[in-house]
Amino acid sequence: MTAIQHLNAAGDHGRSRQALRRSTRALRLVGDHVGRVTVVALAVTVLAGMVNDIVEFAPVLNLTSGVEILLILAGWGAARVIEEIAYDVADRIDPDLRDGDDLWDATQVLQANAAALAEGANYDHVRRSLQASQVLPALHGLTEQLRDDYAKNDEMQEASALSDTAALIRAAAQSFGHHDCH
Repeated sequence: MTAIQHLNAAGDHGRSRQALRRSTRALRLVGDHVGRVTVVALAVTVLAGMVNDIVEFAPVLNLTSGVEILLILAGWGAARVIEEIAYDVADRIDPDLRDGDDLWDATQVLQANAAALAEGANYDHVRRSLQASQVLPALHGLTEQLRDDYAKNDEMQEASALSDTAALIRAAAQSFGHHDCH
């Protein structure tokens, strides 16, 4: 039985997906900029403490150098935690990340094999498994079909890019011994 993957299903619940996309974008922006904002805030705090040592306008800014160092470390640590949480939540709610759940699952398996190699797995075994799995010829076929569909709809820029991609994947498949990729 052949599974058909619908990337743009009609019942997408457009508003909720759009809200998730906006939330994802906002969370990624938070993750991207929290470090810079923290550095600026900490620099302003330290600068205000230095000015306060000279002018003595606010007793709350009387910080010892040890407390300033702890404040900097705590601020930087909090920024890292916020960054990690923002990226993690963005990845979890991103509606576009898992449009192709079956392809997402295949990616997870490939990444697990790469991680196993990094941990000392037998590279010959992994190579033979990759070769036997027929992943590269299947990816080549999928890429060619995408190229053909884009070309049928006169989207020649995308078709051209996919043609280049298909050629590279075909070369990779052939280097793994799959000479039936044309």
